[in-house]
Formats: sequence, structure tokens, C-alpha cells
Amino acid sequence: MVYPSGVQTKKADKMRCAVAIFAKTIGLSDVKTRLAADIRKEKAEEFFRLSVECVEAFVAEAGEAFPEAIYPVWVVAEEEGPAHWASRSFPAIWTGDGGLGARLANVSEHLFGTYDAVMMIGTDSPQLSPTVIVDAVSRLAGGTADSVSGPAADGGFYLFASKQPIPREVWEAVTYSSETTLLELTQQLEQTDLSLDRLACAQDVDTLEDLKTLQETLWNNQESINSAQRQMLEWLEANSSLF
Repeated sequence: MVYPSGVQTKKADKMRCAVAIFAKTIGLSDVKTRLAADIRKEKAEEFFRLSVECVEAFVAEAGEAFPEAIYPVWVVAEEEGPAHWASRSFPAIWTGDGGLGARLANVSEHLFGTYDAVMMIGTDSPQLSPTVIVDAVSRLAGGTADSVSGPAADGGFYLFASKQPIPREVWEAVTYSSETTLLELTQQLEQTDLSLDRLACAQDVDTLEDLKTLQETLWNNQESINSAQRQMLEWLEANSSLF
């Protein structure tokens, strides 16, 4: 694996960071509902399954490179969900009750009981690479910031990591699924003593237009994508008439 310039891989090894991957469980919850409205539930679920495979692959690759630093865990929306994820590569836990802010706080508080840092990502950015995970951990371990965000093109965030617990009231004060989500989170963090660093902006996939952008991104990076991402690209090409 080749890491981008400036990644502090040795320092990353010294920090135990949980990588919490937020996901829903097909059969227990509806998934990709905005896409489903345009491409049908069946196709939206196909996309979701492939996206999960992509995320699992690049997080696993990061974890294999730095097994003492990166500890992936599925964080699922349904109380009965963890049993449905038992056959996958990472352990699974429930988010707990509440809105998204409360669930982010629940997971953060739980994982900080065991780990030095907590990273949160979703399953909406299947194009990411393992270097993104390592870079975020390295920035925390290197002391450049207390927290790291990955801005999404839609105003949200595709990644958030911190080596200090974020107060519950910060998580719960943010409006989620909004073009102001990351701005609001940043403003809340500015009222604490936590410093914030930013990764490059990346895409979340929620709409038909996002599928087009994802296809272009994977096509332009064919030399570096993993096998799961290649399967995603093949699916996008086979279903391009949908978008």
C-alpha cells in the first residue's frame, strides 16, 4: 500500500483507533431510500450491498496494514441487527436508541471506554481508499489536531475522528442530512477546546447524479481500486441506463 505524502505511519501504530462503520440491515430497515425512489428498492439494495463490500474491503486493508492501530466495528441501526452481521469480517454492535446525534454520542461514549480514538464513517462513500483511514488516524496520532473531519460534497461529512470524547450536547445540537451539517458540527466544536483538521472533500452517494459521479471516479482510478470497487464499477456500467 502506498501512502500519501505526510502520513505518519509510525505514529499511527501507537494509537488504538476504533473505526465505527454505521450501517443499516436489509430486511430490518429500508436502505438508500432516496435512490430507491428513482431506481426501485431492489436496485437500491443491490447498490447498498456492493457499497458495504467496498467499505469493508478498504477498511480491512487499512486494518491489516496497521493491526495495532485500527480496529473496525460495524455499528448497526437495529437492536437485533448485530446478529445479522456476525458472518462479516468485523464485530458488530447496536447504535442504541435515539436520533442520529444521540446514536453518534452513544457509539462514541461506548468505544472511548476501550480505545484511544474513535473514527466514524458510513457506507455511502464506496470509492474511498485505505489511505484515507490511515491518514486520519495519523493526523490524530501525530498531534496535528484533536479531531479530523472528512467533508462530503453535499455539506455533510463522510468521516469524523477524534482522540477526545465529543460532548453529547455537541452531537445532538447538529442538524443531520443537511447541507449545513458539517458547518454546524464545526461551529459546535469551536465552542470546545478541541482543534479540528480536515481531509479532502469526497462524495457521498445519495442521488442518481451521485451514481454518475461515482462511476466516473472509479473509472478514472481503475489502477488503484480493490476488487469490491471493481465489482461496483461493473454494476454501475451494467445499470447505467438507470441514471
